[in-house]
Amino acid sequence: MRAALLTPNEVAALAETSKTVVEKALEQKVFGAGRGASGRLLPLHAVALAAAVKSLGRRLTVNDKRLVARELAALSPSAMKTAEIEVAPAVVLRVGPLTRDAVERAERYAADRDAFIEVAEGVQGGRPVIKGTRLTVSAIHGRLSSGDTIETLMEDYPDIPRGAFEAALLYAKTHPQVGRPVLRHRGSAA
Repeated sequence: MRAALLTPNEVAALAETSKTVVEKALEQKVFGAGRGASGRLLPLHAVALAAAVKSLGRRLTVNDKRLVARELAALSPSAMKTAEIEVAPAVVLRVGPLTRDAVERAERYAADRDAFIEVAEGVQGGRPVIKGTRLTVSAIHGRLSSGDTIETLMEDYPDIPRGAFEAALLYAKTHPQVGRPVLRHRGSAA
């Protein structure tokens, strides 16, 4: 199984921090070289680091962040949830309690995103959809933003599991549609 890679937006959302925290870490080369076509895809441990940085505020130097990132990169996701990292003599960062929930969210999201979301040429103009359907992640986001619940969606689409809807919602939030908005003119014939 290949390691999950996440966009900076996904990392920020999963760590429940601002995108600025992640962008700053990228700028400071805390995560090392990014992978992927854009060079900006990040490994799972980026979520753990972003959650720790959020919890600790400005108490970590850039070198401390790099050290913590290197140590986290060497750990399995389960080990990250209990990790303790020595950042200086007699200073141990208990990363596990700071990041456990974020790492679990990231693992669940990455697995569900890869299992349920696809971009297929010829399906809905290449927009992301739930695999095997024409239901776009933006349509799911729109319904949930308009007051529907995941339970309502599950009633409307009983063959689609909850994890697919949860992944679609986060995916839509972290991958905004690109392009010009549709202009609607009053009184003009279409």
